[in-house]
Amino acid sequence: MHRLHRAIRRCESFLLTAAILVMAATTITNVVLRGVTGGSLAATEELNQLLIVLVCFVGLSHAAGEGRHIRMTAVSDALPRRVRRAVLLLVLVGSAAVLVTLAAAAVSYAWSVDRRSPVMGVPLRWVFLIAPLGMVGGAVHYLAAAWRTWKGPGLFVAWDVEDGAPPPDEGGL
Repeated sequence: MHRLHRAIRRCESFLLTAAILVMAATTITNVVLRGVTGGSLAATEELNQLLIVLVCFVGLSHAAGEGRHIRMTAVSDALPRRVRRAVLLLVLVGSAAVLVTLAAAAVSYAWSVDRRSPVMGVPLRWVFLIAPLGMVGGAVHYLAAAWRTWKGPGLFVAWDVEDGAPPPDEGGL
């Protein structure tokens, strides 16, 4: 399971890095062309918009897999370990459920779209399917963390990232 998790995270890292580098390269090229020739590449803005969708939703999955999602833990950090474990499991499973529900709605929407991008002619339904893929990826990462928390003694916010919160002060004031 560790190898699979690492392979998925490497793939996500590669996609994110490639998308950001392509966005930078096309934007810089477009700026130079505009300065030199006065014209620009028609597809630059459109390509960057499509890549932003990819970065957003693959980034969601990647952040969940690295335990770098936004967490508000002021209350849960003050709880006893058993209660904190239950709250963490509820949050992880609940987050996965919300992401799967949103992914199902996104698939339904994507398949209803029958348009192409204006300049490049890319079918937008394929671009919009990136969103549910990222959401399902995030849900899988959350469920893996929940499984690991459920089965082991640690509290995991991702498959290989243990919650680093200090135990609450069990004593009085």
